[in-house]
Amino acid sequence: MSSKKYIQNEEGSATIEFLGILPFILLVVVIMWQLIVSIHAVILVQSAANEAGKVYSLTKNRGEASAAAQEIISAGGSYLSFQSAPISGEKNYTATVNANIRFVFLPQKYFGAAPSYSFSSTAKGRVIE
Repeated sequence: MSSKKYIQNEEGSATIEFLGILPFILLVVVIMWQLIVSIHAVILVQSAANEAGKVYSLTKNRGEASAAAQEIISAGGSYLSFQSAPISGEKNYTATVNANIRFVFLPQKYFGAAPSYSFSSTAKGRVIE
């Protein structure tokens, strides 16, 4: 085969193009997975804040309300960790739940601690008397 015919031969070019785009496809999949995990975590933290508020409005017990929030957060999985659930106010309360959401695909061995970001959600309401 002459060199001109060899250069114009396009056999295998689709494979080379696929291998070139593969890292970008994997990066998009990883980002989408982290987005799904983050959305799920946000929904759980909001649910925990609502539950803490509901428990506090019925019992007026901050400890029980915090435990209820912690129970919901702990059911979320290993990527979500409970930080605190302070409740302020007496008749009109504000229940805040703070949690850390771990980055799923960043390995701990390179960062020392698990890389994460914090998120908090607030629920406001009135104590039932």
